[in-house]
Amino acid sequence: MTYRAWNLKTLDRAAVRELTHAIAEQNTEELEYHSQSEEPWTEAQYNATLAAQQKETALLAGILAARGITDPTEALTLLAGEEELTDPMLLTDMDKACARILQAIDNEETIVVFGDYDVDGVTATALLYQHLKGMGANVKCMLPSREGDGYGLSKNAIQSIHDKGCQLIVTVDNGIAAIEEAEFAASLGVDLIVTDHHLPHEVLPKAVAVVDPRRADDTSPFKGLCGAGVAFKLCAALDGCPPEEMLDYCGDLAAVGTVADVMPLTGENRTLVKAGLRQLQQTDRPGLMALLEEVGLAGKPVTAENVSYAIAPRINAAGRMDSAVTALQLVLCEDEDRAAELAHRLTEINVSRQETEQEIVKAAQELLDREPGLLEDRVILLWGQNWHPGVIGIVASRLVEKTGRPVIVVSIDENGEGKGSGRSVQGFNLHECIASCADLLLRFGGHAMAAGLSVRAENLPALRRRMNDWAARECPVLYTPPLECDLSIRLDRVTVESVARLDQLAPYGAENPTPVFLLEKAVVEGIYPVSEGKHCRLRLRQGNASIYAVWFGMHPEQLPYAMGDVVDAALNLSVYESARGPQLSGRVIELHPAGLGHAVAEQTALVQALRRGTPLQDEQKKLIAPVRGEIITVYRELQTRRWHAEDLQPLFAKLGEQQTGKTLVALTALEQVGLIAAVEHGGAKFWELVPTAGKKNLADAPILKCLEGE
Repeated sequence: MTYRAWNLKTLDRAAVRELTHAIAEQNTEELEYHSQSEEPWTEAQYNATLAAQQKETALLAGILAARGITDPTEALTLLAGEEELTDPMLLTDMDKACARILQAIDNEETIVVFGDYDVDGVTATALLYQHLKGMGANVKCMLPSREGDGYGLSKNAIQSIHDKGCQLIVTVDNGIAAIEEAEFAASLGVDLIVTDHHLPHEVLPKAVAVVDPRRADDTSPFKGLCGAGVAFKLCAALDGCPPEEMLDYCGDLAAVGTVADVMPLTGENRTLVKAGLRQLQQTDRPGLMALLEEVGLAGKPVTAENVSYAIAPRINAAGRMDSAVTALQLVLCEDEDRAAELAHRLTEINVSRQETEQEIVKAAQELLDREPGLLEDRVILLWGQNWHPGVIGIVASRLVEKTGRPVIVVSIDENGEGKGSGRSVQGFNLHECIASCADLLLRFGGHAMAAGLSVRAENLPALRRRMNDWAARECPVLYTPPLECDLSIRLDRVTVESVARLDQLAPYGAENPTPVFLLEKAVVEGIYPVSEGKHCRLRLRQGNASIYAVWFGMHPEQLPYAMGDVVDAALNLSVYESARGPQLSGRVIELHPAGLGHAVAEQTALVQALRRGTPLQDEQKKLIAPVRGEIITVYRELQTRRWHAEDLQPLFAKLGEQQTGKTLVALTALEQVGLIAAVEHGGAKFWELVPTAGKKNLADAPILKCLEGE
């Protein structure tokens, strides 16, 4: 098990006051300007409005200051969301790409837009295809199959395009790594334009143009575009218009691609997504209209979170489980009835994806239960026969959340070849780890936080061993990064109006996360099941004020807290409409006993390292090594009540935070000699005493021997 500390950001109080005044002053001036009064406001009117605005904007100013935005001018620009979109011609090779495409249109050549099977690839393909079609081009589009073709441009695809008499391929969201494929296209006389956003290799593909903001010699100022964002810039360049003029035409598709690909929602992306989400809400594309209707968002404001959790999974599911062509057909569809059918079909595919994902998560968990030694690995490698390759990446992400460790999930086909997808944690470079085992692999690729590989089944045990050997050398103690909390709040000072103001910070996403608030010393006053017990709703009271907060994915029986417990809560805040009017609501990210600090995360990491056989320094050993009396104290505590085995933070708080390491070692030792066991009751595991006939010798516990250097 892993625990993360909470880090409360440092706050410059003077900056908060200055920001509060600047934001409130601008709001007051706007209110005066838009008021219906024919006469200028009196000084008393102005000051009263300014004071009210200051109360409403203090929370917003606090978040800005906590995130390092202390200059009022910068803050007001950010809140306006009006950062200029830069000239698309600043992208290296954009001029060459435009010239060749316009030549193809003039010569009535056939152009193929070649995309990818994820949301970014689908939206980029649709965006460029529709724009070229509108320009009068002879244009087709093509997407690879995840299982049949794999990622990116392939020689088979190029051959097929050539055989159909097409003269020009324009890639979107792929192609930067297609070195051999580019040479193959040239050998057939097919011209290639690459538009991509992934990190290039040292050598670029030989093409008419390679447009990628991340190439080393690119001259554009913003490097955070996704594939659809680059396609958006290409369309603006082809039209010769400022990119802002393209927002009303294809901003919706660019926004969906940007959010779904988890690109930073800062700089130009913030402007693009903010405008694109507004357009999406009132889109005239039958396909997107049908999709919004399908997910219950028709006629409602659409947020980046809606895209991430409702729209993107459905589009992605097509490429994972079936064919991404279904999703592309929906986005391009112009018939309302057909669009409704396709949108419903995507929902069905997504349900199938969820069921398949749950089956593999269950199988993976059963594997971990059968072989608990896997949980001691620094890098967890799991494999199974014919696990659906389209969802193993999601399964890996779920297991990372649960274990706090890098996880690679491999699906082995009937020919004994395994395709794996891995996800990592901050501070551990998964790509370098995998690269150290290149001789065992057929193929691999990726980056620090996510990677893919192909491997023969017979090499998997050696791969597990070698990766963990590398991890032991390079990252002997893996500390879990802290949860960053923006502000500590007093509930009696937080209002509906002040929380509503936070919408000015949206859209939320990568590098602009939803604000996290720290609610300290709150009493648990109510625990209620939600959605048949899948989630938990808590009533938390701080002083005379209280709030209801939902903890998604936390079953009430798994909650290690009881009524009356005093906790610290990390929360998101929002406003919802109820029968009584607007109300505050919370979303629990994590809870821990009030006042718990960093020692829990730090000492837990040391105990985990010890259990994996990592040599510890004498000082580290001393910190976590219990004496016999301390082990007996833990045992007696287990006699007094039933403690959760999967979240031990309440036990750490009871026995003392600085005793965390010793408590964990004591529990491990007691379990190793058979005096206690983690037993499941109602979906949660609890520590229970094991009846024994004879006397047990604690000195026999392997973890204690390890601490003693045996």
